[in-house]
Amino acid sequence: MEYKNKELRIRDLISLIESKSINLRPPYQRNFIWTPKDQRLLIDSIYKGYPLPNFFILKNENGKYEMVDGQQRATTIYKYYHNEFKDNQKKFFKEYAPEFFLDYRLNIVEIGNFDSSKGESKEEFFYLVNKRGIQLNPAEVNQAYHHDSDFLKLVYRIMDIQQLIELDIFTDKTKLRMNDRGLIEEIVAYLFNGITEKRNAVEALFEAKLTEKVVNEKYARFSMVINKIYALNDIKPIKQTRYKQKNDFYTLFCFINEHIDEKFEVLQYQYKILTFISENDFITPSNEDCRPFMDYAINCVSQSNSKRAREMRLQFFEQLLCNKKENGGDVVNEIIDYLLKEYGLDKIELNPIGKYWLIDLSNLE
Repeated sequence: MEYKNKELRIRDLISLIESKSINLRPPYQRNFIWTPKDQRLLIDSIYKGYPLPNFFILKNENGKYEMVDGQQRATTIYKYYHNEFKDNQKKFFKEYAPEFFLDYRLNIVEIGNFDSSKGESKEEFFYLVNKRGIQLNPAEVNQAYHHDSDFLKLVYRIMDIQQLIELDIFTDKTKLRMNDRGLIEEIVAYLFNGITEKRNAVEALFEAKLTEKVVNEKYARFSMVINKIYALNDIKPIKQTRYKQKNDFYTLFCFINEHIDEKFEVLQYQYKILTFISENDFITPSNEDCRPFMDYAINCVSQSNSKRAREMRLQFFEQLLCNKKENGGDVVNEIIDYLLKEYGLDKIELNPIGKYWLIDLSNLE
């Protein structure tokens, strides 16, 4: 790898951005994640004349640049220049020493000519320089290393499914750190390999060559499951339940996938039971009065991404929602005993729903 040091004024950086001569978001980059406080502190440092860390930029063969390290700072500078936020003096750019700001000199390291025989690449460099500061999470690392992989392309295609978007289960913060994509990666890995440890199967799939047939099959299967989840929104929007949470959503997806051919009216009743549980906050690690609820909650927070915890959560769904015993199984009966005490009832029936015997909610809602 070759590099050279130089300086650019902020006005020069802005000119590069506005002329589209520099790309602040090459494919391996993460999203813009800085908080308003982070942004104000940077602008304050500039006005105080403090030196900033080096910006690393890559010059491409076409003469244009990529921001390899410094995206958060460069984006903040550009946003401030366009009066998108105020500095620590509660002033916009145009109100406070604009010439001083524009003439501030940035330290630039221009890099290029990576030697692939030595394992050098811009993606590897991005990963290494970002070992400092706000650490890259697994999804951001994968964006850097595998942005052109078959698996990641499939994941992005899935993330554009309209029904998934309209479920609206991801917060803005989750999206900024690419954790929404991280969850979808894990769910798609489940469609390939069944329930596994959190990252093992995902990492292997990033290295795999996927045929168009396989990609289309997994996309179609994911769509089938999401369509069913989306249809359940008519009962209660999933974003208003605990099942919008990562571990719960993973379990719900797995359960529906395992019973993809189940009649929809059965699935509707099963979902009503789940929403009833969610609305009443029965699932907590401290609920020692009901072991099944407590165990499920613990498996959501302790080693929650392990194969065992994921299997135990799915097993809870199966035992509660697919009970075939007219007198109830152990889990169903423990939950009924708990509900009898909670609601002061003498009896709670089991209703025949399809081929299952499920808890009658009529006296509980």
